Amino acid sequence: MSRRLRAFKRWMKSQGFVYSDALEFVDSIDSGISVRALCDLKEGDLVATIPKSSCLTIRTSGISSVIEDAGLGGFLGLAMALMYERSLGAASPWEGYLQLLPERECVPLVWSLEEVDTLLVGTELHKIIIEDKKFLYEDWKEYIEPLIQSRPLEIDPNSFGIEQYFSAKSLIASRSFQIDGYHGSGMVPLADLFNHKTGAENVHFTLTSSSSDSDDDIDTDIFYAFDDEKPSVKNFTNTSVGDPIGTLEMVVVKEVEAGGEVFNTYGSMGNAALLHRYGFTELENPYNIVNIDLYLVLSWFSSSYSNRYVRTRLGLWRKLNYSGCSSQNSEYFEVSSDGEPQMELLILLYIFLSENIYQKLDSVVDSLIEANEDDKMIKLLELIKTDCEHKLEDFREVLLTDNVCQALISLADVRESLYGLTSLQEDISRLLNCCELMESKLYHSLVLRVGERKILAKLRAYARNHFRAVKRRRVRKSARRC
Repeated sequence: MSRRLRAFKRWMKSQGFVYSDALEFVDSIDSGISVRALCDLKEGDLVATIPKSSCLTIRTSGISSVIEDAGLGGFLGLAMALMYERSLGAASPWEGYLQLLPERECVPLVWSLEEVDTLLVGTELHKIIIEDKKFLYEDWKEYIEPLIQSRPLEIDPNSFGIEQYFSAKSLIASRSFQIDGYHGSGMVPLADLFNHKTGAENVHFTLTSSSSDSDDDIDTDIFYAFDDEKPSVKNFTNTSVGDPIGTLEMVVVKEVEAGGEVFNTYGSMGNAALLHRYGFTELENPYNIVNIDLYLVLSWFSSSYSNRYVRTRLGLWRKLNYSGCSSQNSEYFEVSSDGEPQMELLILLYIFLSENIYQKLDSVVDSLIEANEDDKMIKLLELIKTDCEHKLEDFREVLLTDNVCQALISLADVRESLYGLTSLQEDISRLLNCCELMESKLYHSLVLRVGERKILAKLRAYARNHFRAVKRRRVRKSARRC
């Protein structure tokens, strides 16, 4: 066992942590720290309890009064707390835990702008990381720098610079949990040692309260703190969940054989989210998606139609209460891992590419504004007036006309052009020849690129298959008429 793990175990003992002898902590030069089972672990086994008082939060930090007086909450306040405790070195009550952490996690947030532009161009993360960097710098400039300069704190200002702030944010993004209503987000020692594996959660963390006000212990789920807007604990049934006392429990939810690694899960996320928050990706991740921005769709239409044509069709789609997904300042449509486009995109394309349906919908749109989704689909099916009767479950198939399928293929080509001049096969070849340990940024960016481009290939195949199906139906229809 490494020196830093021995120091961490001594610190846990001094803080009242209790963990099973069946857990082995492994420190590898290649892959970092992992947790393995020394014997078979059964479902329901309690393998660790973690005192909430030992979690590093705004409330428990030695600078809590300063943070609260300044009105800094959420991840901003937690970053201040983490920077402060790190600045204390061996004098921090969390020194035994903090010495286990890297200086920063290798998430794109702390990559250079040149690396972001070179490695992430075309991917779902490119614009997001650039915006993140801008917003975080503005947060530091507006809140952290004035606080350090204005208060007579016995601290080293160099420990709270912009680089230290970005480092703290990278650790918080990848390691923090939402604990409860009292503590909010926090760093949870031991809990953050368990690696992620999609669909392979072995242990689950829950919150129990020791409050005497409650007849029964409260058992609620603990989540990774993805952002300040997400709820912290499910089933918030008692205010004692917000007590400063109590423990977090780690319970086995899926059996682990002796010698196997014990995994937690950070949720069902595609590689864009995993790389953004945690700095790694997974090959053949089933939760990968690709987004096609609305502006890209409208730009494509604008190359063939007048501004008035584009504006009126988009307006009708909006009047029907349709919209894409939204994130920060963009609106987009998702393409799932199997290449299936979002229904709202198909409806938009259908309205744009069918003048007859546009005119009919425009004449009845006022009666559909308050209609539910099923009623709108039924009305659209009636307006199409196909020769055969269609059910609601056939709605997607009806929308996939030859024009819509051709549009999907063209949009896939436009979306793929954002990756630059290299082909998918060239990216695959680069990935096969890339060393994850020595070139981690390049490796994970290529895994992300390849995964997204494979989905675009599936989108083209999806459209071509439906295009052929439309042609076959026409042939059969003509044969019956003859």
